[in-house]
Amino acid sequence: TGILRGYFASFGNYFVFYVFNIFLFYFHAHVVLPTAYKQPKQTFWVLPLLIIIEVVIYVPLTIGAVALLQQYADLTISTKAAINKTSVGNGVWRAIYFILFSSGYYYLTSYFRERKNAQQAEKDRLWMIIENQTIQSELIKTQYAHLKAQINPHFLFNTLSFIYTNIRKTSPEGAEAVLSLSEMMRFALRDETENTLIPVPLEIEQIENLIKLHTLKSGSPLNLTLKYDKTLDNIEIIPLVMLTLAENIFKHGDLTKPDKPAVMSVSFDGNTILIETSNYINSNYVRQSHNIGLDNTVKRLKLIYGDN
Repeated sequence: TGILRGYFASFGNYFVFYVFNIFLFYFHAHVVLPTAYKQPKQTFWVLPLLIIIEVVIYVPLTIGAVALLQQYADLTISTKAAINKTSVGNGVWRAIYFILFSSGYYYLTSYFRERKNAQQAEKDRLWMIIENQTIQSELIKTQYAHLKAQINPHFLFNTLSFIYTNIRKTSPEGAEAVLSLSEMMRFALRDETENTLIPVPLEIEQIENLIKLHTLKSGSPLNLTLKYDKTLDNIEIIPLVMLTLAENIFKHGDLTKPDKPAVMSVSFDGNTILIETSNYINSNYVRQSHNIGLDNTVKRLKLIYGDN
C-alpha cells in the first residue's frame, strides 16, 4: 500500500496500528470464531454480533491509543487522532480487513486440521483391519493347534487305560498309580471351552490323587493332612490354584517327620475362600526355584478376580 500510495508512514504509525491489528487477527481466529461455532444453530446471529462488538471496541481503542501517544509520547502519525467520519471509517475498514484475513486463516487451519484427523482416522481404520486379520490368522492357527493337541491326549488316555488293564492283577499299586495319574491328566487337559470356574471339591479330588501318587511313589505313608469342610461343596474357583499349592508342598516340603506334618486346609467363611499350606522345609532340596507356578497363580487370580 505504501508503494501504491507513493509514500510510507512512520515506524510509530505502523507499530501502534499493527499491535492492535495482530491482536485482533488472533483474537478473532482463536476466540471469537470458536465461540461462535460452539452452538451451530446459533452461529448465524452470534457471529455477526461478536464481529460488531469487535469493531465497536477496536475503532475507539485505536483512536484513543493514538491520541494518548501523540500527546504524551510525541508520536508522529500522519493524521491527528480525532473521532470523525474519516478516522471511524478507516478504523472500521481496517477492522473488517483483518477480520476477513483472520477468518480465512481460521477456515484454512480448520481444513488442514480436519484433513489430518480424517487421515489419522483412516490410518487407524486400516490398522484395525490389519489387526483383525492378524487376530483371525492367529485364531485359525490356535484352533488348528487345539485340534492337533486333542489327538495326543486321546492317545495318552487310551495307552494309560491299556496299561491299567494289563497290570491291575499283577501290580494293584501300579494300577492305582496309573488310574490316579490318568484322572489328573484328564483334569489338567480338559476342554478349554468349558466353564472357567470349577467346583472346589473337584480340585480337592485331584489333590487327593496327587497325594495318592506320591504315597505310592515313596512306599510309605506321608505326613500330610488335607482339611476341608462341606461348606465348599457349592463353591466354584478357577482350576489348578490349590493343585499348584499342593505341588509346592511335595516339591519343597519334608513329609517324613511325624512331629512336623504338612497341612493343607481349605475353608470358606461365607465371603472368602481361604487356602492355607504349611510344611517343614526339605533341607535336602537344593535346586533353585524360580517361583513360576506361584507367579502364574497370582497372575491368574488377578486376571479373573481383580481386587477381589
